[in-house]
Formats: sequence, C-alpha cells, structure tokens
Amino acid sequence: MRMNYKKISKMILKKSNKYLKISVALFAFSLIFLSTFLIMFINQYMQVKRDFIDNDNTHIIEVSYEEHQNNVCELKFSDLEDMDIEIKANFKDLQYDIVKEYQLNFGIEDENHNTMFIYGLSDNASKFLNGVELKNDNIYQNTANVEYITLKIPIIFADKNGLTSNDIVSYQLKNNSIDLKNTIFNSYKEQKDRAFVNFETYKKIIEQAYNINWDDFEHQFDIKNIFGIQAIHKVFIHINDLNQVEKIATIIDNMGFATNYTFKSFDNFSESMNNTVFIFIILVFTILAITIIYMILSFNSYLKVQQKDMGILKQYGYSEKKIHKIYSRNIKGFLLYYNI
Repeated sequence: MRMNYKKISKMILKKSNKYLKISVALFAFSLIFLSTFLIMFINQYMQVKRDFIDNDNTHIIEVSYEEHQNNVCELKFSDLEDMDIEIKANFKDLQYDIVKEYQLNFGIEDENHNTMFIYGLSDNASKFLNGVELKNDNIYQNTANVEYITLKIPIIFADKNGLTSNDIVSYQLKNNSIDLKNTIFNSYKEQKDRAFVNFETYKKIIEQAYNINWDDFEHQFDIKNIFGIQAIHKVFIHINDLNQVEKIATIIDNMGFATNYTFKSFDNFSESMNNTVFIFIILVFTILAITIIYMILSFNSYLKVQQKDMGILKQYGYSEKKIHKIYSRNIKGFLLYYNI
C-alpha cells in the first residue's frame, strides 16, 4: 500500500503545531513590543540629551554674590581666584571654565543720547556665544542700526567723600549685532538695552571713566570699593561633566557664595537619569528572559507531543527514514508559511 505522506503530515501538523505557532507568535510579539519600547525610550532619551545633557545652561553654576554673616556682599576680584583654587584642589582632572561677566551700574549715552548698559565678558566667553568672538573696540547689541557708535563716558572722580563727574570722554566703537538666544548670557529679567564688550574694551572704559590703571582699580576695589559700581556682575562656572555640577556647586556654597544652577531644585538629577537607564535595561532583559523561557517551554511541549506521535508511528511499522520524511515535510511547510 502506497503511503500518503501528505495526509499523514497534515494530521500530525493539525494535532501538534499549535505549540509551535504559539511560540513563534509570542516571539514575534515580544520583538515588536521590545522594538517599540526601545524606539520610544531612545526618542525620549535623545530629547532629554538635547534639553539637558548637551545644553550648556545645565552645565552652568551661576554665582552672583557672597553671603557673609547674613549680609549680601558683592563679588571681589580675589573671589574669582579663590573659587578657581578651591575647585582645582578638590577636582584635579576636572575640565571647567570660569566665565566672568563685568558691568557698569550706570547707563552710558552715545552721540544720539541713546542710553545703554555695558557688560564686559572674559576672553573665554566666545565658546558660549555661539562661536562669536568679541573683538577689541567693538560693541555687541541685539540690533545694530549703525556701523559705529561713540560712547560719551563720564569722567568720575571717586574719593572718600563720594563720586563727582563734570566732564566726558568720547570712545568710538564698531557696532555689531549678536544673538544671545540659547546662551548662558540670555536673561529675561534684565533690561533689553544691554550691550556687550570684551574684557579689554571693558578695561578701557573703566580706565577712562575713573582715570586709573586697571591693576590699581582691581586692588582698590577689593580693599574698599569707592567706585560706586558692582564691577563683577556674575560668574558662570561651566562644568564639562554634568555629573560633577552639583558637587562643585556644594563646594562653592560652602565657601559662602550664593549659587544658582538648573538642577538645584532637583534631587540629584544625574543619579535619577542613571537609575532610569538602569531600570529600563533591567526591564528589557526581564521581558526578553520571560519570552525566551516561555518559548523554551512551548518548544518543549511541542517536542514531547512529536515524540509521542513518533512512537505511535513506529508501532504502526513506519521506519525512521519515513518518519523523518513526514516531519521534514511539516517543518518545510511551516517555515514557508511564515516566510522564515
């Protein structure tokens, strides 16, 4: 009697392939689920990376004054060196920049009687100004309607009796526009008529206004400020490693300076991010492990059923070669059906 392999294969497949189908379906579902979950997590992580990790503003510690015996004290030039020394003493290999923002507390008019408030920036500020390098004898504003402007700087006489001014000196500067958006110097709380100059230009303005050498100005400012200005407006400490920002801020706080930084109101943002990534990895491996275990159990059940059927076929006189041919037909059909 001719053996009908096709009919026998269909009978066996109908009886036992549900285990195999469940295993393949579960594997496919787990791949889709994990892929979707992974894509969502990567998109979320990349958004956080853009908004926080790669954002210069989150790496900045802003220092604007010193707190001494419940009194607010302006920053002195010696404070800048003290902060630098303390950071290096605690973190020898730390990569960081200390950017200084100087100011004049009074407005200066130009030849057209437009008043502007001048801020000077240290030489390393250019890397935080979207690559704009501040040049000597140049001034930078939100808009530059004319090519040159001439500042009318008051000549100020400072002594123990106060400040007096009876004359002015002209200082011509090349006018430039600058976009402070998304920079550490962007501020919504301060006046819009701010203008920026580099450190050399700021020094010239101070020297002309007070008729004093810059080194003498620094020295006298620290001993007793009789100049009527808060020369150092803010200090921006940029830490390359985001994980170290809070540690550096704690050091600066302990020195008596008031700090402000993006994650000051958060409970250890860096640790929270690391914990989130760790939990995600654990969750992915847990889901994958459960899926693999269930697949193994399903295949095991499938094989047990096949072994039982093989035993029955052997009792009916089928040789191993014929049984192999029957199951080879089933496996090939199954793989072709699912395009595997």
